[in-house]
Amino acid sequence: MLYNKPNNSTLQSVIEKYLPAAQAAGCFSPLEGLSGGSVHFTLGTREYVARQQLENPMPGVSLTRQYRALTRISQGIGSRPVCRADGWLIVEWLSGEVKSELPSLHSLTSLLYDLHHQPCFGWRINLLSVLEHYWQMAASERRRLVWLRLLKKMKQQGEPKPLRLAALHMDIHAGNLVHQAQSIKLIDWEYAGDGDVALELAAIVTANNIESEPLIRAYAQLSHIQVDELRQQVRRWQPWVILLMASWYECRWQQTQDRTFLALADEAWCRLQAND
Repeated sequence: MLYNKPNNSTLQSVIEKYLPAAQAAGCFSPLEGLSGGSVHFTLGTREYVARQQLENPMPGVSLTRQYRALTRISQGIGSRPVCRADGWLIVEWLSGEVKSELPSLHSLTSLLYDLHHQPCFGWRINLLSVLEHYWQMAASERRRLVWLRLLKKMKQQGEPKPLRLAALHMDIHAGNLVHQAQSIKLIDWEYAGDGDVALELAAIVTANNIESEPLIRAYAQLSHIQVDELRQQVRRWQPWVILLMASWYECRWQQTQDRTFLALADEAWCRLQAND
């Protein structure tokens, strides 16, 4: 639904302060997404996205980190940040097509190669602390014994030692890829951080439910990593990623009471049991 003004007066104040040349009345509309809190708006001929800090953000997620990530990433990969102020992050809108499927294997591996050769952000992705937080935030009736056992097992094992540390996006799926004439760019950097390249691959394979072998082989060849070594490392990360997905859905179910998240959580638990 379109509306003439933002539903939060602070956004209007931020726009007036940081986009003073665009004082003409704009058109604002909420953006769909699992996390929520984003608004697309047009001022004159320019388009922007504003993301509001959620009242109960997920652990490790902050507008400050998103802003810092976008300021460090090449403009050939992500959108240009405008400002972060008063609980809002404003970035330039990326025009292009968002498709329902991942790009070709060549395009995807090229994008990953470029991303993973960007300077590190300066903060590490710590899955164990995130998983423990999700457990605490989940509905009490959903904290099943199998979940607790998995958490204890992960804690005893510890996270796999990184094969190659790099800047990761950690939320790569078709909906976060904007196809432009000469490139593909990434949006929604809220989970970005420094981590193992094999973790990124495991997350892509799991979230998109695709076959892992072609991606592993293509990425290994492009990045000069031994295929067997990369394959083994991706397999080490896969249980972590599936548990992360299940836990995230559980946490969002508790926060929103949207049964979509409940169904997604149940699906993830089934995948985790099948992967065991």
